[in-house]
Amino acid sequence: MTEQSASAVPTNQAPAPSNSSPGTPPAAAAAKILIKGFKYQGSETVSPGATISVVNEDIEAHSITADTGAAFDATIKAGDGSFTAPAEPGTYPYHCIFHGNMKGTLTVK
Repeated sequence: MTEQSASAVPTNQAPAPSNSSPGTPPAAAAAKILIKGFKYQGSETVSPGATISVVNEDIEAHSITADTGAAFDATIKAGDGSFTAPAEPGTYPYHCIFHGNMKGTLTVK
């Protein structure tokens, strides 16, 4: 008669880390506005005071200028730029001072 035994090999490896922990909110998406074809795209809602990156894929400069007040006014040449969202929550319509047909809305909350 032969003796057969199953031997368990203990493992000292920790479980693989997961990408999210229970109770941890997902990371916020980066605030980004794309300007392409003389249109604004992206980042309609941002946190107060967030830095908003802007990528202008057009060959002409554009602005992101609040329709009322001085909440923000940034000129973005072809390439990359950024501006800071207002600290006060609210809805901020904006336009391009160079191209009157370009309009967007930024919600801060």
